[in-house]
Amino acid sequence: MKNLANFKIQIRTREYLVQAIYQYFFNNQDISGIVDQFKDEHKNKKVDFDKFSSSLESIKNNKSEFKEILDSMNVKDSNMDLIDKSILYFALNEMIYGELDKPVIIDESLRLSKKFSSPESYKFINANLDKYLKLN
Repeated sequence: MKNLANFKIQIRTREYLVQAIYQYFFNNQDISGIVDQFKDEHKNKKVDFDKFSSSLESIKNNKSEFKEILDSMNVKDSNMDLIDKSILYFALNEMIYGELDKPVIIDESLRLSKKFSSPESYKFINANLDKYLKLN
């Protein structure tokens, strides 16, 4: 088992980010409102809110690009749970615009799906991220 203790802030930031992406998709709320809400609710926790905010803004700005990528892989919005969509958008944003290595992004996406989604969703996430990497 990997020692994730050294990465608590980054892990918590990514967990909150996936929850915020879900919230953004669920009710199409304004990004700044979501950021303010998370800052207020989690002000006593160590979170990289700069990374959180910039990633959320990037996902909003590149939403149509990510949708096109998923459509090109025959992954339709109607075929996936909203939390799985949130995790895939998180991963695509990191792969295209982020600084993490792709294997780290996949590993983190699988961890997030095991934490937040259905028991088998990690297979769906893994298969589609692998497919994306093979196409690019």
